[in-house]
Amino acid sequence: MAAFYRKDCELFNIPVMSSTSKPLTVFFDRDGTLNQDVGYLDSAEDLIVFPGVPEALARLNEAGGVVVLVTNQSGVARGLILEDNLARIHEALQQSIQAAGGCIAGWYICPHHPNEGCACRKPKNRLVKQAVAELNLDLTHSYVVGDKDSDMQLAYNIGAVGVLVTTSSHSDKALTYVSSGVLSRSYVASGVPEAVEWILADARRHMSEPCLNES
Repeated sequence: MAAFYRKDCELFNIPVMSSTSKPLTVFFDRDGTLNQDVGYLDSAEDLIVFPGVPEALARLNEAGGVVVLVTNQSGVARGLILEDNLARIHEALQQSIQAAGGCIAGWYICPHHPNEGCACRKPKNRLVKQAVAELNLDLTHSYVVGDKDSDMQLAYNIGAVGVLVTTSSHSDKALTYVSSGVLSRSYVASGVPEAVEWILADARRHMSEPCLNES
């Protein structure tokens, strides 16, 4: 069973950076970050997107940011999630984001069981490397947003800024990782909308050239 992905946004008017700029790239976790973590989500009908998430991702796109989803979905290997249903869930999530004027540019999924020892399960960085190659990304100005310690560890592994959202029961464990000072830069947000506003402000402070579109 291989990791799989889908590229999107070709048909959407996402701002394009100049060839000399280094665009802002933000990797998002899914369950507990963009939507409620209900366990092994296997139905689009059970998808509950957190309030303000579609608008926040659209805000990133409007500023010239590239949004990428990186998610562990071991329920596929466990036989609890059908791949067709997973595709429908992501289609529903994308539609909610598109309705707000945004788009997730790429969907990178690890379907393996944790015991398989694959190279793509977060916090390992294989899916990020794949996204960089396939979407022509630059990690110079990159962030990882998630609710789990594996997301913050991924941020460390790829040299990104970690932004922890306290929107699930996993956040307490992740707070311990963030407070350890392992990450050179990090932030704790109440949810994705606050995370996005902080990222945009932080990016403007640290980018050496004006890569973001002012709103």
